[in-house]
Amino acid sequence: MQQATSVSKEQLEQRIARYRELSGTTTAFVDSRLPGGQKQNFKLVAAGKGIFENPDMRPAIAAAHNINMSWVLIPPGGGSNLHDHPGSGAELFIPVDGPLTIYWGETGEQETLLQQFDCVSIPEGLMRGFRNDSDRAVLMLAIVDGGASGGGSVRWHPSVLERAAKTGVYLDADGKLAQEASPQ
Repeated sequence: MQQATSVSKEQLEQRIARYRELSGTTTAFVDSRLPGGQKQNFKLVAAGKGIFENPDMRPAIAAAHNINMSWVLIPPGGGSNLHDHPGSGAELFIPVDGPLTIYWGETGEQETLLQQFDCVSIPEGLMRGFRNDSDRAVLMLAIVDGGASGGGSVRWHPSVLERAAKTGVYLDADGKLAQEASPQ
């Protein structure tokens, strides 16, 4: 029989992400400037390298996990453009306080509406995105299985990368967000 783990209150406090104390970012991913790409990400835990492109993002709970989990606050018209997570297993979306449209397919041609507390499990390799078609912000819980790679990357539909480059944002050789220098 495995021996029970013992932790102090102080040790457990290091493993708590209190929502009211989280600071999110609106520039987590390459699609942040694109129509339909606006959202605020609050990284809770990360597997391996984690799934984020902004090199300044850190999970609220530093302990290693086998999943990637984030709160995502999506303004009206916001969401995420077509992407998948190669090597990361399934991704789950759970809208917490309102409806959310999930779309998928090579060009996003399929879609369905999730209501509050519904949960969808998107298989690895499927291009997917989400958007808030309501007139108020919607909070969503996003969970990505760490999979064999431990997370770490997003594979964007080529059209997303092309449109992002036109705004001056791109991914560097390490898959991190980069921006063209502004003319002086």
